[in-house]
Formats: sequence, structure tokens, C-alpha cells
Amino acid sequence: MRLRIFRRLAAATLCWAALAPAQSPGRFVQVELENTIKTKKAKVGEKVRTKVMADVVLPNGRKLILGDVVIGELRAVDANSVAISFDQAVANGKKMTLPLSIRAAMMPTSTERERVVAKAGDVVGLDGVTLQVDDSPQHASKFQSSGQELQLKHGLLLMLGVVEGAPAP
Repeated sequence: MRLRIFRRLAAATLCWAALAPAQSPGRFVQVELENTIKTKKAKVGEKVRTKVMADVVLPNGRKLILGDVVIGELRAVDANSVAISFDQAVANGKKMTLPLSIRAAMMPTSTERERVVAKAGDVVGLDGVTLQVDDSPQHASKFQSSGQELQLKHGLLLMLGVVEGAPAP
């Protein structure tokens, strides 16, 4: 129970202030990875499931609330990297198209007590892992590990950004 509360607090304090000037309010969705992705076993096309960590009103006026689901897909996989894009959300039991790219990531720990400020491409708490943000229409942001098999664990917090110029859901 305490860990779940901590994760919610971490998501709320993971302010990503450096991202805010680049895009208007409601352009970011904080989510938590629900499954572990191991590049050794992962395959292109596999689904990635996340849960929304904070309520947000999207630019088109639709809302995502705490606990809603955002679904992505593995677009490319090798031993040291994985590219993921998010294209769908399930809000209030209804599916909607929602193109999102991963902007930053953080693996919370039980010792974190301070506010974390991140910018596009930051990966906090995963040593040796980098993130290449993809804002193109394909929006498949890529995690890369420096020399070891990449593993994105359940509980990883992701900041997703609404893809500019993508069709409205």
C-alpha cells in the first residue's frame, strides 16, 4: 500500500518542468508500465500496457483519469534496445485513438523524497539507459542500453507527449 502511494506521489512530483514551455497544458500523460519488457524475450508487435497516474484533459477536450489505460506496441527490438509507440487509450471503457510518444522515464525507488525535474529524453533511475524521443508521425521512442540486455521493469513511470500534427482522436 505504501509503495503504491509513493508511486502516485512520485508521479505527481515528477514535474517535467523543462518540458512544459515546449507544449501547452494537457499535452502530457503520466503513466506507469504494467508489465516488464525484457529485450531478450520481447517481439515486435507485442502490446505494452500502462495505467494513467494523474488526471489530464487532452487538447481535444477528452479526459484521461487515474487508472485509465494507455496501450502501446513494440516497434523494434534487439538485445540492447526497444522502440515503443503509444496509439490507443481506454477511457471510461471506450477505446480512442491517441498518438503519444515517450518523452522521459523514471524508475522510482523507496529512497526518493525530492522533486524530480526532467527534460525530454531523460531517463532517471536506470543506469546506462538512454532515450531517443521520436516526435515524427511514427513516434516510436527508443530506449537504448549501454552494453547489457535491456529490461524495462513493471512500475517504470513514463511521461508521454501528445504527438504534434497527429490526427485528432
